[in-house]
Amino acid sequence: MRFCRAPGDRDTGPGACGRRFAFMTKVLVKSKPKAALRPAGAAVDGLRSVDLGVTDLKSRTRFFTDVWRLAPVAEHPGSVYLRGTGAYHHVLALHARPRAEMLRLDLTAPDKAAVNALQAGLKKSGIGEIEKPAPITEPGGGYGFAFKDPEGRTVRILTGDKRHADATSRPDRPSKLTHVVLNSPDVDAISAFYADHLGFRIIDRTRVMTFLCCNEQHHVLAFARSTAPTLNHLAFEMADIDSVMRGAGRMRDSGFSIEWGVGRHGPGNNVFAYFVGPDEVVIEYTSEVEKVGKNYKARGPEEWAWPPGRNDYWGIAVGPTDRMKQAQQRISFAPGIFHSAG
Repeated sequence: MRFCRAPGDRDTGPGACGRRFAFMTKVLVKSKPKAALRPAGAAVDGLRSVDLGVTDLKSRTRFFTDVWRLAPVAEHPGSVYLRGTGAYHHVLALHARPRAEMLRLDLTAPDKAAVNALQAGLKKSGIGEIEKPAPITEPGGGYGFAFKDPEGRTVRILTGDKRHADATSRPDRPSKLTHVVLNSPDVDAISAFYADHLGFRIIDRTRVMTFLCCNEQHHVLAFARSTAPTLNHLAFEMADIDSVMRGAGRMRDSGFSIEWGVGRHGPGNNVFAYFVGPDEVVIEYTSEVEKVGKNYKARGPEEWAWPPGRNDYWGIAVGPTDRMKQAQQRISFAPGIFHSAG
């Protein structure tokens, strides 16, 4: 990603980037999918969790608890559910599989009416694989449905799931899954699909990524230009910069090098440190994700540009390494709509 705006910079008028770095890129806009059938007001409002297939459930659980610092909240044969310090029942579910793969992405909606409306709109739009809304019997419960998006990802939309009453911010432990970045061979089309059919707002675009917003957080999803619809990375929110740094140190002590970081991104203005975890899944500690309102001005690639030799605001980050770039292409989505046995 390459950007030109500094934190707090309000100079976003015509020619702003040229005055800084003389670096301009033409925005490419492709045709959108057919018109959305989503009822007015029906939209997702958050990101809860992801389900990952892992090749060694015991050792992966140990890593995400002892090193990454999530906490077990439920366990069934072949599955473990892990929470952060926030309110969500779980933010990561691990399932024993023959190979590492992305199984499902869980998004939240405000109520059953929104879930039903979103499902009806998706079904009318011609989505091939889609379930009927129903009570969820997996850990966390709730009410929702799953479907396959146009590029083959399993997405579930749910509401009424269990929440923890002891949510708090704790130093050096992730509070939640703050965003997921997914690769796509057609970023413009898939971003338009999520905006038109699920109610996301396209908040910023760079030459590489499009960022999607569904609440006050700058982004909960982003799509990165690539050759296949694979997982790019998972980002977990830490309490503050000190927690990111302590987490990064703990990862290094445990044999996981910093693959990109520590730095501060452009879109989202968040502090970051990236690692390649077990099964080559790219994971990020982050903090200070920008809060946005309805008046936030979306920016295009020409307004997010770095000068030569820079790839973040601070200019001191290591990477991104070749190893991380390769790992960001490896984890694909499993075929069929995923359901946990637990």
